[in-house]
Amino acid sequence: MKKIINLFYHAPVAMGILEVNTLRLDMANPAMLQLLRREETVLGSKLLDFLPEIAEQPYLRQIYDVFRTGRPFVDRGTEFYRSYNGKMETIYVDYSYTAIQSRNSKVTSILVVATDVCEREINKLYMEESDRNLRAMVMSAPVAMAVFKGREFHIQSVNNRMLDLWNNDVNISIRELEHVFHNGVSYTTEINRICYSYTPMRDASGNTTGVMMIGNKKD
Repeated sequence: MKKIINLFYHAPVAMGILEVNTLRLDMANPAMLQLLRREETVLGSKLLDFLPEIAEQPYLRQIYDVFRTGRPFVDRGTEFYRSYNGKMETIYVDYSYTAIQSRNSKVTSILVVATDVCEREINKLYMEESDRNLRAMVMSAPVAMAVFKGREFHIQSVNNRMLDLWNNDVNISIRELEHVFHNGVSYTTEINRICYSYTPMRDASGNTTGVMMIGNKKD
């Protein structure tokens, strides 16, 4: 059991366990707390008490369906809205619910597994050339983000978080952008305690047509 718990807490994906009668969060690994933007103090609290915004989303109904039927539920690339510092953020997640049963086959808890797939979904929108949806996703992203299009690296979308990291100066070096664009590979670098990751954006034929840049400031 100790080994299983250790694997749970160190899993690279977000994992949590909800008690079904009250939707109390009995367990959550660091990845889940990070995805929810909540502190460890929420453990032992009811889901609606520390994440009230979930009431207007489809997740509660899905959880109760798993509780009622015992059948797992899986979905991909779904919008998830969470509040943080008084603002609503939008991310995209792959997630699943799995019933945990007692010895008499009664469902007592729900295992929640989730992965943040914002980069994948943004790339999908980029491939679909849905500029308005892409801009909306970038602007509401909970991290600093910018999308550069074409060989000239015109800024297609950039959110305020990224502008804050740049101090409103967009005259950044394009060396990393050129490396990612021409080689079609991701790249990560650190500048002034800010970690920047670059991901190639591709069209339906697999050709690199732009670069997505995400920035995270180290504490």
